[in-house]
Amino acid sequence: MQSQRSPTNRRRRLFASLLLITLAHGQLRASVAASADSLQTNTVSVPAAGLGAAAAPPASVRQHWADRVRLFAAQSVPAHPVVLLGDSLTEGFDVARYFPGHPVVNRGISSDVIGNGLASDDNRGVLRRLDGSVFPSQARDVFILIGVNDLGDRHALDQMELGYRELMQRLRAAAPEAHLHVESLLPARGHYARLNENIRLFNERLRLLAAEYHAEYLDLHALLLDEQGELKAECSRDGLHLNERGYQIWQAAIDPSMGWH
Repeated sequence: MQSQRSPTNRRRRLFASLLLITLAHGQLRASVAASADSLQTNTVSVPAAGLGAAAAPPASVRQHWADRVRLFAAQSVPAHPVVLLGDSLTEGFDVARYFPGHPVVNRGISSDVIGNGLASDDNRGVLRRLDGSVFPSQARDVFILIGVNDLGDRHALDQMELGYRELMQRLRAAAPEAHLHVESLLPARGHYARLNENIRLFNERLRLLAAEYHAEYLDLHALLLDEQGELKAECSRDGLHLNERGYQIWQAAIDPSMGWH
């Protein structure tokens, strides 16, 4: 009898072992799936949370910022100029070409931000360079376009508004005679289209800030928006920066503000 039962017992033990392995494998798969779901949820929630300052930008960006500030200090500018203050969108604006005969100076710096809530080793920010970009020249008009890099760095809208409010207060205090022009953030397309909702939301805040500080609100966003709610393809070279057509539209918006035709 023992020799007849032995194969059966071995088969039962083998079956039990296989069952345990199968159950354990199922539990492992369920655990991995749960971990993946948790990781995905956490990853999605990070940019949505709008976590303060990002890490400092590369050294090349910080160096370019410092070089531009030194260039501004060395430039000879006309008395009471029209200042374009901003980031790479402004830096790429060839003012000699688009505003011939007018005292327009370019104070744009690629990758620049509003300037509040930054990492301790991040030297950027229009707030940190007003003394060299606006005040010494006693500007008659200041056109401001800044904020898209803040969104790219995941700065919260509330933080951006605080910084922009400080910017307006300082301009009003130190240059009370200057006419301020708050320019909306531009729409984006392609890879950068992910910023469009926050661009729209921040523009609503900019419109209110302009009214609060008695500044003109220049809605470039509406002028450059296509039917899909993105930056017009014919106005951009990469989905974020402008080409010749884009700058022509921008110029055509500034000219009436200044009474230039």
